Parts: sequence; C-alpha cells; structure tokens
Amino acid sequence: MPPDADALSDVVLDRALQRIAHRIHLGAALRVGAAVTAGAAVLLALLSVARVPLPWSLVATIALAIAAWISALYYRRNFWTLGAAAAHVERVTPESRNVVVTAHELMDHPERARPWIRARVVADAARILRDPDLATLVPLQKVTLLFVTVLAALGLVVFMTFKPTATLRQTAGSTSGTGAGFARPQLKIAATVSPPAYTNVAARTLVDPDRIDAVEGSLIHLEADGEARPFTIRFGSAPLAVSTRGETSVADVKLEESGYLAFESASVKGALRLVPVSVTSDRAPTIRIENPGKDLLMPDGKATIPLAASATDDFGLQSLDLRYTKVSGSGEQFQFVEGTLPLDVTRESNQSWKGKGAIALGPLGLQPGDALVYRVVARDRRPGGGGVSSSDSFFIEVAGPGQVALEGFDLPPDRVRYALSQQMIVLKIQRLRAREAAMARDAVQQQTALIAAEQRAVRANFVFLMGGQVEDEEQEAEQSHEIQEGRLENSARREINTAIQYMSHAEQALVAVDSGKALPPAKSAVDALQRAFGRNRYFLRTLPVRSRVDPSRRLSGDLKEASGWRRDVDRVEVDRTTREARRFLSRLLALARTIDERGQVSPAVFNGLAEEALAVDPASPQWQNIARMIVNQRDRPSFEVSGGRDSGYGLVMALVEMVRKSAVSRDQEMPSALHSAWADEVRRR
Repeated sequence: MPPDADALSDVVLDRALQRIAHRIHLGAALRVGAAVTAGAAVLLALLSVARVPLPWSLVATIALAIAAWISALYYRRNFWTLGAAAAHVERVTPESRNVVVTAHELMDHPERARPWIRARVVADAARILRDPDLATLVPLQKVTLLFVTVLAALGLVVFMTFKPTATLRQTAGSTSGTGAGFARPQLKIAATVSPPAYTNVAARTLVDPDRIDAVEGSLIHLEADGEARPFTIRFGSAPLAVSTRGETSVADVKLEESGYLAFESASVKGALRLVPVSVTSDRAPTIRIENPGKDLLMPDGKATIPLAASATDDFGLQSLDLRYTKVSGSGEQFQFVEGTLPLDVTRESNQSWKGKGAIALGPLGLQPGDALVYRVVARDRRPGGGGVSSSDSFFIEVAGPGQVALEGFDLPPDRVRYALSQQMIVLKIQRLRAREAAMARDAVQQQTALIAAEQRAVRANFVFLMGGQVEDEEQEAEQSHEIQEGRLENSARREINTAIQYMSHAEQALVAVDSGKALPPAKSAVDALQRAFGRNRYFLRTLPVRSRVDPSRRLSGDLKEASGWRRDVDRVEVDRTTREARRFLSRLLALARTIDERGQVSPAVFNGLAEEALAVDPASPQWQNIARMIVNQRDRPSFEVSGGRDSGYGLVMALVEMVRKSAVSRDQEMPSALHSAWADEVRRR
C-alpha cells in the first residue's frame, strides 16, 4: 500500500472518531442537562413554598444549575475521548471485531506493530468508518426529547411562581386605598422602646418591626405615618391616646404584660398592621452559697464558720445581705430570733457580685440543741419590693444531749432540716403582711402559695399523727367502744383536731391570696396546739381488732354475685393552647368552604382571626407565626387548604401540629370498658 494511502487512512479514521466523540459529548451534555434542569425545577418549587422572593430564588437556582452542569461534565470528560469513541463503535457494531479499537491504539503507539501490519489495520478501520451513520452509532432523539420536556417543565414552574406575584401586584396597583380590595394602604411605623431607668439600657428605635421585645415597665413611643391617616392605635383591646404631630400619629404605651399593637384607620375596614409585643419580666437575682453550702452539725456553739456566696442579676444588683434565724426550743414552744450578719462584697460588675463573711456561733448564744438557719438575700435595682431573692437555706445545729458530732460534720440527711411549726407559719404570714403593700401582685401570689404549701405540710403531719382525718370524733369513739372512755376523756386530742381545722381555714385563705384573713386562724391553731401540749399527750390512734383473712373462705363464693369494678374515666382537661388551635382549625376549614364566587375573602375576616390568634398568647412565637400567616393570607387573591403557594395549607398544617402535641397515640393501650361489660355479662349467665 502506498505511503499516501496510509496517511489518508489515518486522516479518515481520526476525523470519524472525532465526529463520533463530539456526538457522544453532546448526548452526555443533554443527559446531564436534563437531570440538572429537573433538580432546578424542584429547587425552585421548594423556594417558592418557602416564600423566597422570586428574583433571589431564580438567581440561586440558575447559579446552582450551572455549577452542577459544569461539574458533572468535568467529571465525565473521559467518556468522549477518541479512545472512548472507538470503544463505543465496537459496542454498537460487533462485526468490526475490535479493528477500530486496535487501529486507534496503533495510531497512538505505532511502535507496537510492524508498519505493514499497522497500515493494514488502520486501512480496514478507515474503510469501516468511511461513511459512518452517526444517527445510528450515537442516537440523540430520545435524550433531546427528554431535555426539551424537562426544560418545558422548568419554564412552567417559573411561570406558576411568577404569575401569582404579578397578579397580586397588578391587583394592588389597581386598587385604591379605601379598603375595597386586597391592597392595604402604605403604613410606616417607628417604635422607640425605652427600658426602665434602673436597667441602664439605652433606648432603641425600631422601624416597621415585625415584633417588639421589651422588658416589663418599658415605655414605647409610637409614630405612624402613611396613607389613610389619621390612625388609631390599640394595645390589645385597650385604645391608646393618639395625638397628631403634623401628619404623624403619635402614642405612648407602658408595657406591663405581653400583647399586640393594632394600627387602624377609619377609612379602612380592619387593622392595617398587627405587631406582637413580648414583655419579659425582670428576673430576680440568682444567689448561690458556695461555702460551706451544706447543713452542719457542730459539737458546741463556739465555732466560726467561713462563708462565701455569689449573686448575679440580669440588669444589676443593689444589695447583698447574710440573714439568719436562730431557732431554740422544741414542739410548739419554738422561739425564733432573726438578724443580719456583715458581708464583705466584691463587685465584679453591676450584674455579678461576690460576698465573703463568717458566722460566729459564740456571739449568737447558741445552746445545745439549738439551730441556726442562714441564707443570703439579694435585691436588684427595680423599685418596690419585687426584686428580692433568697438563696437556699442551710442549717447549723449544735449537738444536743446524746449527740456526738465532729467539727463541721454534715448534718445527716434523714434529720429534720428545718423547724416547720405552726408558729413559723404565723411568723411568715406576719412578715408578708408587713411588706405586702409594696409588693407586686404576682410576688404576693407566689409568697402566699409557698406559705400555703408549708401550712399544708404542717397540717398533714398532725393528721398523720392523729391516725387520719376524723369528721366526728364522738361518733367514731362510740363505734370503737374498746377505747371509748379513753378518747372521750382525752381533751388534748380534741384540741389538736381543733388546731387542724384552723390550719385548713388558714390554708384556704392563703390559696385565695388573703393574708389578712389567714392570720387569725393560724394564730388560733397555735393557741389550740399549746393547750393540747400542756395536757395529756395521748393522741395516737389504735386499732382494737386486727383484721385477718380466713383461709377456709377463699374461693368459696358464688361468681354470679361478683361483678367487675370499673373506674370512672376522668374527663381530660385540654390546655388552652390546644383548645384554641382546634377552634382556629375548625374556623379555617369552614372559611375555605364558604368563600365567595370569586374565590376571595374579606380582609376583615383575616384581621379578626389574626387578632384572636395574638390574643391567645401574644408572647408565644407559635401564635405570632400563626397570626403572621393569617395576615399573609389576607393579602392573597384566594384561600384554599388543598396546597399550593397561595393557599392556606401551611397555616392549617401549623395548627394541626399544635393540636397533635396533646393527641393520644393509637399505639397506647387504653382500658376497654367494653371488655369489662362483657365479663360482667358472662358472670350473670
């Protein structure tokens, strides 16, 4: 074969393989493009559901699609080389018998065969690929159709995403500010939040806030300007005093509890803007006794015990004191002496203090058997008596007769930790009465609840001591004739029962947050106990006959007379959040069924629902989100719960999640009343 013929065969084979490689490259690009386009359509739909603005979602989707396309083609670059093209030809045309692959290898490595053999193989391969049918070798019809279909789907997603926004803008632009359509007049709000002066926190101004977080006692200065002026402003259901400064409506509100601000105009039906306001209470100081931080049993009253404590507050501390209560005596003859010991205070910052001191037992005059209750009390900077907090109380007890204690030995945990007596209840009520006028209502409720719990514990101890609660002492004594004489003659027992009744009256008054009404019965209980302990000390209840089981009567009864016992199922108390979520869910479903012919709902309906949602719990992020979603539905052209970007599906699912939290799982085993009824019927038959 002439040399020119060999060169011509090389050129023919190289060009054919290049054309095939380019077609393989194009097919791979179409396949990768179809996959990337499908992913871009899904991503754009998800961003649309997440309410990401359309320009940002398009830019992000296009950028990610291009990056994914280029990366995929780069990693697949070895699939359209000349060697890959030769291998593809061999797979598609088996009758070539590996001639094309061999010829390509010999073209790259001519030293692997003799010249005449190489020329023969290349010539045969060139003859096979002289006029290649590229459509048969590398078909692209299906992959092209797939790419076009996926690209059309992406265009449809973009169109569906863009259309509602464009329609809503067109509707808003063609509607006047009279409240006749879905467009709402423009409203600009500036809220200046000034925390209480004692917090030393600078005021801040919020422009068009979605929500306002503030400390209790803060003052908010509101300025509203825009279309449909003048404006009226409400905090919850309470209207605010609004003044006019030029074209700006101005109002002030002092925050005592969480709520919401409603901006309204006489020319527009419903609220123009709802702003949730979350009020955070000033936390009481946190105090910890670091040393010794435990109860101690001392061998005598001569020791000096070092003390270290720390206190922190969110806005700043005002004072740090070490207070004690000396307890001496026994029974209901306890004597209490209160006092204050000095502390060396180190101020690390306004919010963090440390205190060091010493408790010298000698000057306090503790005798064997006496106890000293000590605690560290801190006050923050807020005015009034609501900023006082106390650490845990610890005890130092001086060993009495028969007790053996080493220096600083821990008080055994099974010992009584404090002198919980009726006299201490009276003392605490008197302390509360002395400072009740300067305390906030919540603090008074908390203190009365704590004293009521202690009163309940004292009463329970005496009830247990008496062997249980007795409604009519004389009737019970008559039924227990073996000890009738002893009980009727025991006046101490009657006095203790009288004291228990007085304790019940005191507890009821404390639960009703009426310390003035609780103090007289508490004192009467002390008097009754003192009379009881001054007389006969017999007050333990005895059982005259021990109940025994007769083995001969076991399994000897008639089953027909036996009946199953079924406990009445208690009515489940649904919490307010779940109850309100159910109510809102039912109202939204009813709203979806009663929309008018145009598929529109009056904005006033959504305004009312949003306000009701905020009124449930203005400080709750969940209900704030519900109200925000309801307001978003107000400005949409339709309301549906079947799904979609402009539907109420997300709102309904948020309410469903709140309802599910208190739902009972079906997998939980529940008692079957039907089974018990069937068992009773079987016994009767």
